[in-house]
Amino acid sequence: MMPLSFDEAKQLVERLKLFAQPQRLIIVDALLGGPLAVSELEAKTGIGQPTLSQQLGTLRRADIVVPRRESRAIYYSLANEEEILRAKALIGLLREDKAGLPLAQRIAKGQASLVKPKTQTEGGARFAFILTPPNSSAI
Repeated sequence: MMPLSFDEAKQLVERLKLFAQPQRLIIVDALLGGPLAVSELEAKTGIGQPTLSQQLGTLRRADIVVPRRESRAIYYSLANEEEILRAKALIGLLREDKAGLPLAQRIAKGQASLVKPKTQTEGGARFAFILTPPNSSAI
């Protein structure tokens, strides 16, 4: 592993500052379970709506979380597989959970393919087709 340059160290410190705020860390941890509507996040984390909105905005601007509108509700999720792995590794390491170390090592080696790729785009339309048996005639 190469030594950190001053610029790289500054970037990492800025990234760490994002997780050094209790509400943001709680939000990220809650989103490890999958996308949640703002109302669900509020109930699950106990963070009031004004603070929740402010912290989600900070995480969104840092490209850690992404919003998705569904009718009147806005759902938030971690931005991508790398953010999921980083969050799992960071929270695991901070909790002194030994499972966090292999995640951190895989991220460092660029082997961030621990999460299965999604087979269907979130929020996309789903269509059902009714197939008639080949022997029947259409009425």
